Amino acid sequence: MKRKYYLLLLLFATACVFLCAFTFDKDSSLKDLTHPYINTYECTAARLGNEDLLEQYEYFRITLLDEKELEVSFKRKRFGKKHIYRCNYTFNPKTRELSAELGILGYRFKQTTKISNGKFTISMPVFGKPLLMNFAVK
Repeated sequence: MKRKYYLLLLLFATACVFLCAFTFDKDSSLKDLTHPYINTYECTAARLGNEDLLEQYEYFRITLLDEKELEVSFKRKRFGKKHIYRCNYTFNPKTRELSAELGILGYRFKQTTKISNGKFTISMPVFGKPLLMNFAVK
């Protein structure tokens, strides 16, 4: 009888250790497990040539809405009208490359970048000046 009691106690203790080792966030979803790159990315640094764009803008955000569509939003500090543009994108989970082509103010911009540790960089020429923008998960 004592042996069964100790075995049952050991089994219960082992189960408690395993249950405590795994935590589940109540706000997590299947998307967090299957498509962790789908998120909102906030611009942490933005330069066009020698000009710091974050001095003129409240924010730049890129939000991956689902597996196919993303949204680019930004708002100027002065005359703060919010602008939102949407386009389709592709993501390669093996290389972690995100590719999108977006039309803003009559111009088409195509960019491919690699998402690493919740961060990515956009680097391209715009109106003859180099544009460099760093994004990180918000």
